[in-house]
Amino acid sequence: MAWTVRVLLLAGLAAAGAASSAAAADTALWWPDPGYPVATVETAPDWLTREVIAFSRWDGGPIETCKGFLSGWTYFNPPWPAVLDATTRWYDPQTIELAEAMGHNFLWLTLSVGFSVEREQVQWEQLRPYVQTCHQRGIKVAAYMSLTNLFVDDMFATVPESKDWLLLDGRGKPVPYGAAAYEKMGRTTRMLADVSRPEWRAYLKRRVDAAVDLGFDAIEYDNSFFRIGGDERAQQRYDTFLEKNGLEDNNDTRMLYEQEQIRRTYLEMLAHARQRKPDMAVFCNAHWSNIHISCGNTLIATEDGVEPGYYDEQRTTEYKRIERDDQIPPVYEDLRAENLPTVPDPAALHQNLALLRTLKGLSDGWKPVLVEYGRRRNGNRFMNQMPPLAFQLAVGECNAALCSLQAFQEGLALLDLYRRKPKVMHIVEAASEARRFVENHQRYILGARYKADVAVVLDERMKGRELLECLARKNVQYAVLFDDEVCAGGLDRFQRVLVYEAKLMSDEALAALVAYAKRGGRLLVVGSSGAKDRWGQPRPVNPLDADEAWTHYGLQTSGEELAGLLADGLETSLEMGNAPYVLFTLTEGAGTTPEGFVAHLLNYRKRPVENLHLRCAEDRRPVLHALTPGCDAIAPGNRPGEWVIPRLGVYSLVVLDK
Repeated sequence: MAWTVRVLLLAGLAAAGAASSAAAADTALWWPDPGYPVATVETAPDWLTREVIAFSRWDGGPIETCKGFLSGWTYFNPPWPAVLDATTRWYDPQTIELAEAMGHNFLWLTLSVGFSVEREQVQWEQLRPYVQTCHQRGIKVAAYMSLTNLFVDDMFATVPESKDWLLLDGRGKPVPYGAAAYEKMGRTTRMLADVSRPEWRAYLKRRVDAAVDLGFDAIEYDNSFFRIGGDERAQQRYDTFLEKNGLEDNNDTRMLYEQEQIRRTYLEMLAHARQRKPDMAVFCNAHWSNIHISCGNTLIATEDGVEPGYYDEQRTTEYKRIERDDQIPPVYEDLRAENLPTVPDPAALHQNLALLRTLKGLSDGWKPVLVEYGRRRNGNRFMNQMPPLAFQLAVGECNAALCSLQAFQEGLALLDLYRRKPKVMHIVEAASEARRFVENHQRYILGARYKADVAVVLDERMKGRELLECLARKNVQYAVLFDDEVCAGGLDRFQRVLVYEAKLMSDEALAALVAYAKRGGRLLVVGSSGAKDRWGQPRPVNPLDADEAWTHYGLQTSGEELAGLLADGLETSLEMGNAPYVLFTLTEGAGTTPEGFVAHLLNYRKRPVENLHLRCAEDRRPVLHALTPGCDAIAPGNRPGEWVIPRLGVYSLVVLDK
């Protein structure tokens, strides 16, 4: 089928490599199952692109409570009756008022966690009026579903044939879900299904039908995992794939095949949903190591963020040594860091800009990016919300990266919110204030792109995070590119391009990089970039091995050293005075004139920064918009192009127009 080829091409995974391989021709690529259309901006629902999304996990209902108990999670097993009660009753319409108070316009609701269809229907009927009320209040909803989870006690009894759907490891044994405390149950309660099994995908479609029937706007998948493992049928399918395409087995090819199997399952579910509801969206909860499974989806999402700010993790470490959460109280206050060093400790400056920029690189320039900041400075996400200033900094950080914060409500944090605990309501007020600021200034965010001086090219193996973190701390303006965006052109807008251990690369991307360097662009190549094609096949001749118009660096070169090489001598649009706890991002193309741009300023210390100096090379008159009240003044400095912000709060926008 034609779509079999287009899915892989649009997902940036089309084969383009070895001259001796049939995979060299994209049009010849064969896959065991039919292909399905990827999500495009033309088919995306209008609500995804017309306003900035304020998203929250909104887990609840009886099946969520059962999931927590059978998983041995804190507050569920051993059970806290108040937490179980609040979680089970979470889909009372009064909680929609909490969502509105926090400014959320998009929620995920628990539809299916891995029990049988017969057991989960009680939750579906509870959700029906809740979904309707959300829509009446202007809130969109995503149906949370597990892609692979089976609660085996129920599934094996209710759907006996599901015993044959399990994913098997290399020894031929079933694969358990990995984030459960099974010792509390005395047995393994959760197993993973094999998404390559047509019978399992047919069962998933019954849940998709339920989401459409209930009026959901999107599907959000979790527990996305597939390995060929020790299943003879899965291995035979893979062997046939290799044979049909003239490929040789290796770790990279196997990894790409496994990721593609997950991606195609998402697209199959989306195509099924769109037969009845054409404007449905699909996304998944991915992690740094496998974020490429999001390619082809309608949104990009992860839970890998951390609470931003400058702090050491001593208290967090102490918390990890405590076995029961009720032995320490939750922390809701922003703790002020005093006597900060002149040069911040990189390990204590917690920022998510590298993660956010990487996810944005997968967005095709239009897909919303949602990021949960799961790791806390104090406690954990099941225990407490982020305190007010940290929450506002998180919203600002996502704004600066043209992304959206994904809030989290579960466990004791959910209970305190459900009860409207006064300390938690202060966080609700901070969230609402941040959301109003975003709404008032979203013209600078929607449709914008990074005003980047540097591009960093990565591949699916996601090497180079240390480098990206160093660049963010140095305020180097960069964009993360993957193979398909390199092929699309536009490299000339960057002063420098660094290819970091991007071993998996198409011929088209290689040609674009070589052409950029031969036109005079500064190209830096790290490691074995370009050594394999897009399906992991060794490339007989790698153009990047040549010693021509680019510079080679080994993997032993540190991220700090590479960041220094990229930063040295850059012509920058904006410079900032000595403010080591302030990071910024420049964006362009939205809300300003064609020559204008926006600076997003982020203060990672808890107190305002006094007399922040900005220098702009051109004659511009900046306008400052501040989230923090009383921090909205800006005045000319003593030198041409210099401006002074007397008091910088948590997050500010500086619009620099001609």
